[in-house]
Amino acid sequence: MLEFLRALHARPGGTGALLNLVWASKVRAAADLSALSLLVSDAHVRVLLTRHGCDEARHAYGLARRMSELQFLPFRLSPQLDRAEGLLARCRARDVKQVYAERGWVSQAELMELTLAILILERDAAVKLRANHDVLDHDPETRALIGAILSDDQRHVGYLRERLEWFEGRFSRRAVGATRERLEEAFRQLTSVYYGALQDYFDRAALD
Repeated sequence: MLEFLRALHARPGGTGALLNLVWASKVRAAADLSALSLLVSDAHVRVLLTRHGCDEARHAYGLARRMSELQFLPFRLSPQLDRAEGLLARCRARDVKQVYAERGWVSQAELMELTLAILILERDAAVKLRANHDVLDHDPETRALIGAILSDDQRHVGYLRERLEWFEGRFSRRAVGATRERLEEAFRQLTSVYYGALQDYFDRAALD
Protein backbone atom coordinates (compact mmCIF):
# COMPACT_ATOMS: atom_id res chain seq x y z
CA MET A 1 0.00 0.00 0.00
CA LEU A 2 2.80 2.44 0.84
CA GLU A 3 4.39 2.21 -2.59
CA PHE A 4 0.97 2.60 -4.20
CA LEU A 5 0.34 5.76 -2.16
CA ARG A 6 3.78 7.19 -2.94
CA ALA A 7 3.04 6.77 -6.63
CA LEU A 8 -0.32 8.50 -6.24
CA HIS A 9 1.15 11.46 -4.34
CA ALA A 10 3.77 11.81 -7.10
CA ARG A 11 1.10 12.16 -9.82
CA PRO A 12 -0.10 15.60 -10.96
CA GLY A 13 -2.87 16.54 -8.54
CA GLY A 14 -2.33 13.28 -6.66
CA THR A 15 -2.06 14.70 -3.14
CA GLY A 16 -5.04 16.96 -3.71
CA ALA A 17 -7.08 14.05 -5.06
CA LEU A 18 -6.27 11.91 -2.02
CA LEU A 19 -7.19 14.77 0.31
CA ASN A 20 -10.42 15.23 -1.62
CA LEU A 21 -11.43 11.65 -0.83
CA VAL A 22 -10.97 12.36 2.87
CA TRP A 23 -12.61 15.79 2.65
CA ALA A 24 -15.77 14.43 1.05
CA SER A 25 -16.20 11.86 3.81
CA LYS A 26 -15.59 14.49 6.50
CA VAL A 27 -18.18 16.88 5.06
CA ARG A 28 -20.80 14.15 5.05
CA ALA A 29 -19.87 12.93 8.54
CA ALA A 30 -20.06 16.43 9.99
CA ALA A 31 -23.58 16.91 8.63
CA ASP A 32 -24.86 13.46 9.65
CA LEU A 33 -23.38 13.49 13.14
CA SER A 34 -24.59 17.01 13.85
CA ALA A 35 -28.12 15.97 12.87
CA LEU A 36 -27.87 12.69 14.81
CA SER A 37 -26.82 14.54 17.97
CA LEU A 38 -30.27 16.16 17.99
CA LEU A 39 -32.09 12.85 17.61
CA VAL A 40 -30.92 11.06 20.78
CA SER A 41 -32.35 11.53 24.25
CA ASP A 42 -29.25 10.51 26.23
CA ALA A 43 -27.41 13.71 27.21
CA HIS A 44 -24.00 11.99 27.41
CA VAL A 45 -24.35 10.46 23.96
CA ARG A 46 -25.50 13.80 22.60
CA VAL A 47 -22.29 15.43 23.84
CA LEU A 48 -20.16 12.67 22.31
CA LEU A 49 -21.88 12.98 18.94
CA THR A 50 -21.69 16.77 19.00
CA ARG A 51 -17.95 16.67 19.65
CA HIS A 52 -17.49 14.07 16.92
CA GLY A 53 -19.44 16.21 14.45
CA CYS A 54 -17.38 19.28 15.38
CA ASP A 55 -14.17 17.30 14.84
CA GLU A 56 -15.32 16.26 11.38
CA ALA A 57 -16.24 19.83 10.43
CA ARG A 58 -12.82 21.04 11.62
CA HIS A 59 -11.13 18.32 9.59
CA ALA A 60 -13.14 19.28 6.50
CA TYR A 61 -12.04 22.89 6.92
CA GLY A 62 -8.38 21.97 7.31
CA LEU A 63 -8.49 19.72 4.26
CA ALA A 64 -10.25 22.35 2.15
CA ARG A 65 -7.65 24.94 3.16
CA ARG A 66 -4.76 22.61 2.34
CA MET A 67 -6.26 21.70 -1.04
CA SER A 68 -6.58 25.42 -1.77
CA GLU A 69 -2.90 25.87 -0.94
CA LEU A 70 -2.13 23.04 -3.36
CA GLN A 71 -4.36 24.75 -5.96
CA PHE A 72 -6.62 21.71 -6.09
CA LEU A 73 -10.35 22.34 -6.46
CA PRO A 74 -12.43 19.89 -4.38
CA PHE A 75 -15.24 18.07 -6.15
CA ARG A 76 -18.04 15.73 -5.17
CA LEU A 77 -17.45 11.99 -5.25
CA SER A 78 -19.33 9.61 -7.50
CA PRO A 79 -21.69 7.12 -5.77
CA GLN A 80 -19.13 4.36 -6.36
CA LEU A 81 -16.57 6.26 -4.28
CA ASP A 82 -18.96 7.33 -1.51
CA ARG A 83 -18.79 4.29 0.74
CA ALA A 84 -20.30 6.17 3.66
CA GLU A 85 -23.47 6.80 1.69
CA GLY A 86 -23.54 3.20 0.52
CA LEU A 87 -23.03 1.74 3.99
CA LEU A 88 -25.57 3.99 5.68
CA ALA A 89 -28.09 3.08 2.98
CA ARG A 90 -27.62 -0.58 3.94
CA CYS A 91 -28.30 0.09 7.61
CA ARG A 92 -31.68 -0.81 9.05
CA ALA A 93 -31.77 2.62 10.65
CA ARG A 94 -33.68 5.44 9.00
CA ASP A 95 -31.83 8.26 7.28
CA VAL A 96 -30.98 10.77 10.02
CA LYS A 97 -31.94 13.65 7.71
CA GLN A 98 -35.41 12.16 7.30
CA VAL A 99 -35.81 11.67 11.05
CA TYR A 100 -34.61 15.24 11.65
CA ALA A 101 -37.07 16.63 9.09
CA GLU A 102 -39.89 14.71 10.76
CA ARG A 103 -38.78 16.01 14.19
CA GLY A 104 -38.50 12.43 15.42
CA TRP A 105 -36.04 10.40 17.48
CA VAL A 106 -33.82 7.44 16.63
CA SER A 107 -34.44 4.23 18.55
CA GLN A 108 -31.71 2.41 20.46
CA ALA A 109 -31.70 -0.31 17.77
CA GLU A 110 -31.18 2.33 15.08
CA LEU A 111 -28.44 4.00 17.09
CA MET A 112 -26.66 0.66 17.46
CA GLU A 113 -26.73 0.19 13.67
CA LEU A 114 -25.43 3.69 13.08
CA THR A 115 -22.71 3.33 15.71
CA LEU A 116 -21.44 0.19 14.01
CA ALA A 117 -21.53 1.77 10.56
CA ILE A 118 -19.63 4.83 11.78
CA LEU A 119 -17.07 2.62 13.55
CA ILE A 120 -16.44 0.60 10.38
CA LEU A 121 -15.88 3.81 8.42
CA GLU A 122 -13.65 5.35 11.10
CA ARG A 123 -11.46 2.24 11.41
CA ASP A 124 -10.98 2.07 7.66
CA ALA A 125 -10.18 5.79 7.51
CA ALA A 126 -7.61 5.48 10.31
CA VAL A 127 -5.72 2.75 8.45
CA LYS A 128 -5.55 4.83 5.27
CA LEU A 129 -4.65 8.02 7.11
CA ARG A 130 -1.79 6.23 8.88
CA ALA A 131 -0.46 4.95 5.55
CA ASN A 132 -0.67 8.41 3.95
CA HIS A 133 1.04 9.95 6.97
CA ASP A 134 3.89 7.48 6.62
CA VAL A 135 4.62 8.41 2.99
CA LEU A 136 4.35 12.20 3.31
CA ASP A 137 7.83 12.92 4.69
CA HIS A 138 8.37 15.15 1.62
CA ASP A 139 5.30 17.27 2.47
CA PRO A 140 5.42 18.29 6.16
CA GLU A 141 2.35 20.57 5.96
CA THR A 142 0.06 17.85 4.63
CA ARG A 143 1.63 15.29 6.92
CA ALA A 144 0.93 17.41 10.00
CA LEU A 145 -2.70 17.85 8.95
CA ILE A 146 -3.15 14.12 8.35
CA GLY A 147 -1.51 13.36 11.69
CA ALA A 148 -3.91 15.64 13.55
CA ILE A 149 -6.92 14.09 11.82
CA LEU A 150 -5.61 10.59 12.55
CA SER A 151 -5.30 11.39 16.26
CA ASP A 152 -8.94 12.47 16.40
CA ASP A 153 -10.11 9.47 14.38
CA GLN A 154 -8.34 7.09 16.75
CA ARG A 155 -10.17 8.75 19.64
CA HIS A 156 -13.44 8.33 17.74
CA VAL A 157 -12.76 4.61 17.33
CA GLY A 158 -12.20 4.34 21.08
CA TYR A 159 -15.45 5.94 22.16
CA LEU A 160 -17.46 4.09 19.49
CA ARG A 161 -16.11 0.77 20.75
CA GLU A 162 -17.17 1.74 24.27
CA ARG A 163 -20.66 2.51 23.00
CA LEU A 164 -20.83 -0.90 21.35
CA GLU A 165 -19.97 -2.55 24.66
CA TRP A 166 -22.93 -0.68 26.13
CA PHE A 167 -25.16 -1.95 23.33
CA GLU A 168 -24.00 -5.51 24.01
CA GLY A 169 -25.41 -5.07 27.51
CA ARG A 170 -28.55 -3.34 26.25
CA PHE A 171 -29.29 -5.99 23.63
CA SER A 172 -26.83 -8.89 23.50
CA ARG A 173 -23.35 -9.66 22.24
CA ARG A 174 -24.91 -11.96 19.66
CA ALA A 175 -27.21 -9.25 18.31
CA VAL A 176 -24.39 -6.72 18.04
CA GLY A 177 -22.12 -9.33 16.46
CA ALA A 178 -24.72 -10.25 13.84
CA THR A 179 -25.18 -6.60 12.92
CA ARG A 180 -21.42 -6.13 12.71
CA GLU A 181 -21.04 -9.12 10.37
CA ARG A 182 -23.83 -7.87 8.10
CA LEU A 183 -22.45 -4.34 7.85
CA GLU A 184 -18.83 -5.47 7.46
CA GLU A 185 -19.86 -7.71 4.57
CA ALA A 186 -21.72 -4.79 2.98
CA PHE A 187 -18.62 -2.64 3.42
CA ARG A 188 -16.43 -5.27 1.77
CA GLN A 189 -18.73 -5.23 -1.26
CA LEU A 190 -18.69 -1.43 -1.39
CA THR A 191 -14.89 -1.42 -1.08
CA SER A 192 -14.56 -3.73 -4.10
CA VAL A 193 -16.58 -1.25 -6.18
CA TYR A 194 -14.62 1.66 -4.66
CA TYR A 195 -11.23 0.36 -5.76
CA GLY A 196 -12.60 -0.38 -9.21
CA ALA A 197 -13.60 3.28 -9.59
CA LEU A 198 -10.35 4.83 -8.29
CA GLN A 199 -8.47 4.81 -11.61
CA ASP A 200 -11.08 6.96 -13.34
CA TYR A 201 -11.18 9.23 -10.29
CA PHE A 202 -7.43 9.90 -10.33
CA ASP A 203 -7.43 10.33 -14.09
CA ARG A 204 -10.10 13.02 -13.72
CA ALA A 205 -8.22 14.70 -10.88
CA ALA A 206 -5.09 14.96 -13.03
CA LEU A 207 -7.05 16.63 -15.82
CA ASP A 208 -9.13 19.10 -13.77
